[in-house]
Amino acid sequence: MIRKALLAALLVTCVALPGSASAQTPAPDAATLGAIQLAPNEGRAVAEKLASELTKNFVSPANARDYAAMLRANAAAGRYDKGTRGELAKRLTEDMLAVHKDGHLHVELATADGPVGGRIGGKPLPPEIQAAKWIASGVAYIRPSVFRSSAEEVAAFKAFMEDHKDASTIIFDLRNHHGGRLGEMDVMFPYLFAEKTPLVKMEMARAIFEENGSPFGESPTLVVEKGADKVTSTHFAIPGPDTALRKAQVLLLTSNATASAAEHFSLAMKTSGRGTLIGEATAGANHFGGPLELNENFAVWMPIGRSYNPRTGEDWEGAGIQPDIAVDPRRALVTALEKAGVPHAEAVRLDAGEVPAEPVHKEKVSAR
Repeated sequence: MIRKALLAALLVTCVALPGSASAQTPAPDAATLGAIQLAPNEGRAVAEKLASELTKNFVSPANARDYAAMLRANAAAGRYDKGTRGELAKRLTEDMLAVHKDGHLHVELATADGPVGGRIGGKPLPPEIQAAKWIASGVAYIRPSVFRSSAEEVAAFKAFMEDHKDASTIIFDLRNHHGGRLGEMDVMFPYLFAEKTPLVKMEMARAIFEENGSPFGESPTLVVEKGADKVTSTHFAIPGPDTALRKAQVLLLTSNATASAAEHFSLAMKTSGRGTLIGEATAGANHFGGPLELNENFAVWMPIGRSYNPRTGEDWEGAGIQPDIAVDPRRALVTALEKAGVPHAEAVRLDAGEVPAEPVHKEKVSAR
């Protein structure tokens, strides 16, 4: 089953599969696992299990049926009979995304200890907070990589907001933010909103909700409504103590690498009118869900629901969220600093001192 602890728009954080071992257990080497040759009929069995789980759980039943038909046809033709386990995971993912694009759906290697690494070939993620500081007089700046929502990490975000509660401008640099959970947002929003404000809605099939429970946990920031076929959770900002941040200028830096929960954050600030997005359209990875075991060697990151604008009903899967001020994301911090009143030459100097851990723009890969 889908692990109940998963939260909205989880993109990259490595979450253990059911029955996982301690988090202290060293993760197996991805290259070693990926190099193992497929056993006879192993590929066909994985493809059939994947087809079955998609039809039961995938956010779009129509797309799930298309995926399943393709997987079964390819399996019958022998497409998944040869190669290594790593090649099979890659082939299954590519085949699904050739039918319907999805910003989260992918097959990955797994062991009894859970999926390999955090995402993208098992590469480790940068620290959750790459930078958090007064970047200029009256201007607070934070550059996160992911929202893991551990108690320690949530506390770090709350401390940042408290330490910078007198800021006249606050800049959230989300240009290489991979996604994550709601916990960090829920300690930042109280500083930014003066009234209880609906931000984003999340929708999933009621049957999946009843079987697995809420993927978001319980929180006073969520209001859950159960319909005949769907369950909808509305994410609210709930005001905290009155500080200068309620009136501060809020700027968010975005790029086509801004994904998942970072897009949730971006949409919340844009649709509420509380923040200004600077950069380029976000990644378009809208669907939430989590890893689901296929067998002891493979897992699928299964999208089970969608998040959407409560005013329009539209989500951002494949399209991303458009910026309010469109600029090259490599220049977004300079633009934000200038908007905060920093002279151009100083803004350029400050930008040069901030080096994100990963590129702030993803170059498009040519079609195969």
